[in-house]
Amino acid sequence: MASGGRPSAVVTNRNMNWLIHGLYTRKDYALCRKLIDRQLTINYDKEYLYYTKGMILRDEDNPTEAINCFQLAIIANKKSSENYKELAKTLFSMGRFKQSLEVFLKAETLLERPDHDVYHHIGELFYRNFGQPKAGVAEAKEYLKQAIMCGKHVASYKILAEIYIEEGDNVKAIEMIENCLQISQDDVTLMTQIGILYLKINEYQRAFEKLLDAIAIDDKCTTALLALGSILQSKNDIDGALNKYKRISNLPDEGSEVWSNIGLCFFKKQKYIAAISCLKKAIWVAPLNFNALYNLGLILVTAQQYVSAFQTLAAAISLRPDNADCYMLLGTCLRHLNDPGNAYLSLEKSTMLPDAIKNPLIYLNFALYCYEIGKPDQSVSYLSNFLEMTQHVSVHREYLKMADRLNMALLSSVTEPETTTQLAAVTMGGSSPVGNDDTGIRNESTTAAKEGGDVIHYGNEDEGGDGDDDDEAVGADETSLGVEGSTSRQ
Repeated sequence: MASGGRPSAVVTNRNMNWLIHGLYTRKDYALCRKLIDRQLTINYDKEYLYYTKGMILRDEDNPTEAINCFQLAIIANKKSSENYKELAKTLFSMGRFKQSLEVFLKAETLLERPDHDVYHHIGELFYRNFGQPKAGVAEAKEYLKQAIMCGKHVASYKILAEIYIEEGDNVKAIEMIENCLQISQDDVTLMTQIGILYLKINEYQRAFEKLLDAIAIDDKCTTALLALGSILQSKNDIDGALNKYKRISNLPDEGSEVWSNIGLCFFKKQKYIAAISCLKKAIWVAPLNFNALYNLGLILVTAQQYVSAFQTLAAAISLRPDNADCYMLLGTCLRHLNDPGNAYLSLEKSTMLPDAIKNPLIYLNFALYCYEIGKPDQSVSYLSNFLEMTQHVSVHREYLKMADRLNMALLSSVTEPETTTQLAAVTMGGSSPVGNDDTGIRNESTTAAKEGGDVIHYGNEDEGGDGDDDDEAVGADETSLGVEGSTSRQ
């Protein structure tokens, strides 16, 4: 092999390899091909000539002819790893991945020294599941690690980051992307991705800094603006969040999540008509957006539009029939629609679903309703569940006050049963508190994570703000950062 990784040339008086190499590096392909064709008639050092001609043909987007040339170069010298490597890269560019992998593995056996291209492509092909039956992600990681040991290359770091994200190792993924940013410092996509990963490990300050860096380079970066808006929204900086959302434009894919978040901003400002309009827009853009349906149902309950809320929540339940919060809100609607039997069944089902253990307010709601309809024994049981959960999960202080009042009422009802009806009017009558409390909100946005449509989401609990001393408890506040089709709350 000659220097630069190309096949060795026989030094004769007719050797024109130096000129061919010069013409190729200057991209004077037409003259270079003429010289190669002339040299081929002389019948010397055909390996180098076919190799270079194959490189030219591939650069000129003629991979089929390039493959023929690389195969002729291999026939001339079967011990050259470079010939196999370039043939494999050409097959890879054509989408012939299985054949490409076979040739790369052959090239690996002929390597005289470590080669980044060979290790990287084998690792990528294993990761993309074009490997042998026993090969997979573990083998892909090993090859990619060998690749980055040969030199810092963004492509290898990116694939390793993808693997770690899939494995849930966000710290390692961040390390890989930080290495990428040392090589490509102005990559907005990488800055946004690492910002979202920092959010997932609760490093909010670093996340904010990375996302601001991305915005500084590209002030129209949709994902970064959406992530920043979600962070500000979760911290109750509603005006700041709206300012970020306002700068987002041309959103054929992320539009639903943006409108949903904007609607929740208006909801926190108690501008219900604007909030409902925005969430209806979100659902119009993406009718199967569960978070938008849930949020709209919640706001409609707050606005006491129970019929519309019932229809919206029923649609949300059809998408996720195992969501406990939806059944809790549906029970609230049915209670106000004078359907106590189905209200009881809906609230009871909300406590029986697996999701119920994530939200103690589900048990408080059912305890309150059981007391209202004259079932104190059940009320005591579910109130006990609520109080036990609050030892491990923080809830708004107003709900703890509600639980204390219910507990006192239950105790007094043992000796004075006639007080039951009066207490029910105090604890269960009137409007829902969700209009003045920040709990019960599903706030979502996109990371596209999905790359390829996948997106990566997360949730933030918001226990801030002063709640009114009202009668009904609702779900926990949640901010989700969506990148592609998944939601923060399953």
